[in-house]
Amino acid sequence: MAGITYRSENNTVHISNGQKTKSVEFIHDGLLRIYETKNSEELVKLNYRNEDVLCSITTLCNNLILHFGNCELLVDENLTLRLMRNGQPYFEEYDGEDAVVYEVDKEFDLAKLEGHKTEETLADFKAQMTFRLFDNGDKIYGLGDKAAHLNRRDFEYISWNTDDPTQHNETYKSLYKSITYLMVNHHQTSYYGIFYPSSYKCVINLGKYNKKFMYIGTEKGEYDYFLFIGDTPAEITKNYTELVGRSLFTPMKFLGYHASRWSYTEEEMQELRRVSVAENMPLDYIHMDIDYMDHYKVYTVSDDYLSDAKKLVKDFAEDGIAFIPIIDPAVKLEEGYPLYDTLTANHGFATRNGEDYVNVVWPGDSKYPNYFDEKTAEYLTGVTEKFLKEYGFAGIWCDMNEPASFNGPLPEDVEFRVRDKVYYHDEVHNLYAEGMVKCIAKAFTKNNLRPAVITRAAFATTSPYTTSWNGDNQSLWNHLENSLPQVMTMNMSGFVVNGVDIGGFGNECNKELLIRWIEANIFNPFLRNHSGKNSRYQEPQAFDEETVEIYRKFLNVRYEFLPYLYDLLRKAHTTGEPLYRPLYYDYPADENVKELNDEVMVGPSVLLAPIVHQGKKSRVVYLPEGKWVNYFTGEIYEGGKEYLVQMGLAETGLFIKAGAMIPMFANLLHINKKEITNLHLYLAPGADEAEYVHYEDDGETLDYQKGVYNEYRFVRKGNKLTMEMLHEGYASTYKKLVVRYGERARGLVFNKNMEIEL
Repeated sequence: MAGITYRSENNTVHISNGQKTKSVEFIHDGLLRIYETKNSEELVKLNYRNEDVLCSITTLCNNLILHFGNCELLVDENLTLRLMRNGQPYFEEYDGEDAVVYEVDKEFDLAKLEGHKTEETLADFKAQMTFRLFDNGDKIYGLGDKAAHLNRRDFEYISWNTDDPTQHNETYKSLYKSITYLMVNHHQTSYYGIFYPSSYKCVINLGKYNKKFMYIGTEKGEYDYFLFIGDTPAEITKNYTELVGRSLFTPMKFLGYHASRWSYTEEEMQELRRVSVAENMPLDYIHMDIDYMDHYKVYTVSDDYLSDAKKLVKDFAEDGIAFIPIIDPAVKLEEGYPLYDTLTANHGFATRNGEDYVNVVWPGDSKYPNYFDEKTAEYLTGVTEKFLKEYGFAGIWCDMNEPASFNGPLPEDVEFRVRDKVYYHDEVHNLYAEGMVKCIAKAFTKNNLRPAVITRAAFATTSPYTTSWNGDNQSLWNHLENSLPQVMTMNMSGFVVNGVDIGGFGNECNKELLIRWIEANIFNPFLRNHSGKNSRYQEPQAFDEETVEIYRKFLNVRYEFLPYLYDLLRKAHTTGEPLYRPLYYDYPADENVKELNDEVMVGPSVLLAPIVHQGKKSRVVYLPEGKWVNYFTGEIYEGGKEYLVQMGLAETGLFIKAGAMIPMFANLLHINKKEITNLHLYLAPGADEAEYVHYEDDGETLDYQKGVYNEYRFVRKGNKLTMEMLHEGYASTYKKLVVRYGERARGLVFNKNMEIEL
């Protein structure tokens, strides 16, 4: 083998051993790109913060050493990379002889179930990126909505957006989203991240068949990955979300409660409204599933379904309740249907063999819009804009956009033409939903409004345009249990406004399950109760008065914490910090929390430890270092310990970090920022020094991008609380500040700068 050689070009070092070349691109101190050939970025749009990285290179025998920052990147004659950080092993590629990967035939016919030999074939990967795993202490997080625990190690996944409504569990290799991002906790104390920037299908095996290594294998993508370097999960997450795009800053109202079913009748919608008013049950949105359409034709409303849709929407708006209709991508094949005719005339559909591609979905024979074509996307943005304005709808719920059909996955050779180039379905499948939500989100931003868009499918780069939910879960206790790590992992993967269907979409929910579900998911950034057709109704009033009372109690808790959630949402949008996160994010050195699936940190100051198992009336709660306050009882706990906490059916584990300041609202049924005049500030006992920055804007427009917002800094030192205006750009609606500490509450006239003796 020829000796190792290199050449430097701008911020990239190209290294060759005479047989192949591997390149190391220094984007900044926390991000490298390592590739043989880069994947195309024509469709996968990434954001770079390029900085000059001081790098020196030395040779040692047949090895090359790249020195930068506190790191040394060793490259051997096989072009295998090993990264040392602060003199310690940090990250390694793997090139052992056993790195050759075989796939097992998984067609479990009767003969194989009886024990007959299965066949193994060599995996036909165009590129395989293989990384060393060390002992079982290495933990692997990420990959978005996959249905498993926080730690993904010893599982295999496939990046291919998939609509499968059966009972999801940890054996599912593909779900609705393809987020090819991993974060590895290595040697207990260090963390690194990997992102594979290709939309082609790939296999991600996390040590399932060989404990020595994990790999990303692809038949059509290139050898190309990003390596995130940092001291903590927070640092790595910040760098990752900067690259793929920060999470959408939704309207404040979107953080309210959403009620949904496939499908409410008009009378049932009126009953939801009545219960909200009569029972003081918070409610901000009602979702309209596919039955509202005229024969499932998108962007239509059936007169048989709603007697007067425009009047209905207007009437409900008077009580603070808005509507979000579902839109699928598939367009019914029907001449005389204006949307179909226009897209046909303008070549706006995907094609195959020179003709518009036809498949079967809810409307019957249907065609798929080519969202990648600029003219088609612009036209559909206009259609969406008109639809929203005509009926007064407040948002759009995008479904079936994997894209799904009733005949399985679309063929890989379906064509999507963009100007003079054709992209095939095998490359754009995982990006199709992103194309859809981008054009729909634009219908809002064109009118200076923040998008209120929800999607089922997504790619890693989709979160700047939409919120998401995790698809067709079931009314099962293990699905409740899985909901916490699933939403935490979505947050850690850059999708902050995410949730699951409260109560489960499929099967039959019962009283106890519904109550425990709302208690466990009360801080889901996207909070929606949604159930399937022909299942029992699972709104709280469908059970009994006790259910209504408990459900209302926890919705009130949700609305009470709303300004805190909104502050966190804004921070996620600007810095990438997840809102709803695993405890290892805030306590990365604590071994007790690295696989803690049933506790959640909501920002840095709130810890939720609910019951997620049938029949339980108590649970063990682990509290990390520091002191913690039971929000409901005021009891103070010393951290770093486990406690057995009693939790009756109407109780959950909600703990506040001692001394924390939490902004709150009170007595809200609906969210309208213009009408919110009182800001409450909860001072948790247990410490008397704290600082908090609260953010305020109009809650709905894009004016915050022009500086139209306020920031207030609260500082507590002993018995003195001060507030100062850090940024003033918005005409505040606050008239009164209510300070809550212990059993006391003190109301004061709200001023820009205040000093209060407690």
